[in-house]
Amino acid sequence: MLDLRLLREQPDAIREAIRRRGLTLSLDSLLEFEQTRRTLIGAIEGARQALKRGSEEFARQKTKGGTTPPATLKQLSDQITQDEQRLRAVEEEIASKLSYVPNIPHESVPSGDAQHNQVVRTHGTPAAMAFPPKTHMELGASLGLLDLERAAKIAGSHFPLFIARGARLVRALIQWMLDVQTKEHGYTEVWPPALVNRASMFGTGQLPKFEEDLYRLKDDDLFLIPTAEVPITNLHRDEILDEERLPLTYTAYTPCFRREAGSYGKDTKGLLRVHQFDKVELVKLTTPETSYEEHERLVRDAEVILQRLELHYRVVCLASGDLGFYAAKCYDLEAWAPGLTQYLEVSSCSNFEAFQARRANIRYRQRGSKKLAYVHTLNGSGVALARTLVCLLETHQQADGHIRVPEPLRPYLDGQDQI
Repeated sequence: MLDLRLLREQPDAIREAIRRRGLTLSLDSLLEFEQTRRTLIGAIEGARQALKRGSEEFARQKTKGGTTPPATLKQLSDQITQDEQRLRAVEEEIASKLSYVPNIPHESVPSGDAQHNQVVRTHGTPAAMAFPPKTHMELGASLGLLDLERAAKIAGSHFPLFIARGARLVRALIQWMLDVQTKEHGYTEVWPPALVNRASMFGTGQLPKFEEDLYRLKDDDLFLIPTAEVPITNLHRDEILDEERLPLTYTAYTPCFRREAGSYGKDTKGLLRVHQFDKVELVKLTTPETSYEEHERLVRDAEVILQRLELHYRVVCLASGDLGFYAAKCYDLEAWAPGLTQYLEVSSCSNFEAFQARRANIRYRQRGSKKLAYVHTLNGSGVALARTLVCLLETHQQADGHIRVPEPLRPYLDGQDQI
């Protein structure tokens, strides 16, 4: 959520940020409510001062024999009560409208739509094959790793079902990625709930704008998490941290659930767009001064996974019109899938600045003072398994139809060098 003072003092800057995102969103009503709020605050304060003066005067008169308070005191008291009720209603309206205003793109973010995304760097080259590469669907079926037909029978379309060596490969990837992030990069591992409440979803920005994309348990009003970012960031909701503790760095494996209500017409074959997938998440809480340095480091931590899996990939800085609602800056890691002959997004690494922290009320006490400020929150996939597995299978396929196992995964697969 944006700072209301910034909106009040620099509305044109917010309008420009919205324009850079390619959105049409009027701030006029919100600004009118803010003016009403400030007017009501002034009126309430003035009435309270008048009530105090009147009460003091009545107390003096009472000592001289007066017993009946003047009617103006009750009028002032009633007016304060009415204005406070109006103020609460106005503040609720402001909070509701403000929750739909997106974050401000960082100045380093290129302007434009997805066509203006910038490739920052690439790693490796597409695997050279002396045979026509198969897709992950063909490889998964021929090797008995993946059974999408039975998955559809069990749960419906766009759910994965890994079998035998396929299931073990998924488990090996999860454990290895967690080991890299905890043992080498120093992240603290978390095993969070897969169900969260509305306050948690609001804190990270999924609610209210994206409720239709979420799976909800109506009887309990709980939501299946779309990413571990939600429960991990909310670990510190409504908390005040000491600056000495920052940055806080967390990692977690969780299944992730998304209705993908807006995916109609998009490429949904195989494992490309599924309702349930596994992911190792990286989350950081930092000071504003270090957040962009930590953002770059988080991206590198995710890249290590792709490098060691020997995957060709590129790092893409998203343009302002392609940014997520709550991100100030985002890098996508896109790995190459030879069978599909396309790049697939396997990680999005975002800096939200104080946008989520303001919604979740996560603050820190600055070193050497009592001043409080909002932390900056960052997150990225380290990495998402479904599409990473697609790229791994298609990249390391052999002419005989088997899959070469990358070196780091072999200790997690009893030393097997192929599947």
